[in-house]
Amino acid sequence: MSTSPFQYHIPQLFKRLANQHNATVKHLISLREKKKYRLDHQSVIIQGAKTIKELRDKGFHFNSIAITAKKNPNVESDIKYPSIDVLKHPDSFPAEAYYVTDVDVTRRILGTSSRPSNHEVFAEVPIPDYSEEELLKEKDRLLVFDGISDPGNLGTLIRTASALGWESGLVASQSCDLYNDKTLRASRALSLSWKHKELDMVDAIKFLKSNGFTPVIADMMPANPSSEIWSPEQGTKTKMEVKPGTGIWFWNFNQQPKKMPKKLALILSSEHHGVNELNEEIRVSIPMSSNVESLNVANAGSIIMNELNRYL
Repeated sequence: MSTSPFQYHIPQLFKRLANQHNATVKHLISLREKKKYRLDHQSVIIQGAKTIKELRDKGFHFNSIAITAKKNPNVESDIKYPSIDVLKHPDSFPAEAYYVTDVDVTRRILGTSSRPSNHEVFAEVPIPDYSEEELLKEKDRLLVFDGISDPGNLGTLIRTASALGWESGLVASQSCDLYNDKTLRASRALSLSWKHKELDMVDAIKFLKSNGFTPVIADMMPANPSSEIWSPEQGTKTKMEVKPGTGIWFWNFNQQPKKMPKKLALILSSEHHGVNELNEEIRVSIPMSSNVESLNVANAGSIIMNELNRYL
């Protein structure tokens, strides 16, 4: 009596996504590739079992979860972790729909730069809608992104901000999409749980000031070596007196008292873009060696956030 060479049957709960012409596959690809499509459908694609578990534990729901396995597994052991974990325990990964596909289709959905494994897990997650109250509740510090066009930098900043207690903020003019797949990957999907509001910069400044926040712009040190700069620990000095490694320094007070604000909004922009039309706002800078022109915005922002935590 002959037996079928294909002995293992995927549970019927998991619908097969056979190729990239499938309507669901097209939908998932569009979520990754098109910002407007993401916003219209209010959902994104998340890669990785660890990230999915973290979002689940934060209370996120899933429109769908997909596992990757070869088309015709002979035995259950042909399906490896983490796919087998989801396959055997779908109740631990509650979703409205479950799918299975092969690595070629997974690679098309997630993109080649995602480097999916042969047993990759991914999910479609609704984009949360955070209220103004959630954004501001018990906050004395906010982060504002202005014109940060590199998704890797943006994702890194969100991940660092989350680690350092900067839990919310504003996304202003011409910054890239927080739900771009590269931003999500760099932030380890923390851009989904980082509470934020999108405004143009003029409205962002009005919003900040109406809620008692002092805008402080991360910038290069003033060009004039004789310019006065101020530190909460070292007081007022000239630029030429200050060396690298002495913390962060504030300037451009414009007759305002030299003191730390009770509620501060740190504005970060691309080192190439610069902050637009905010000449009157306070600046904060990192002293650097003369042979270094500037720091990457993700590096500079991380240093400044960490230093500001000492004063707020």
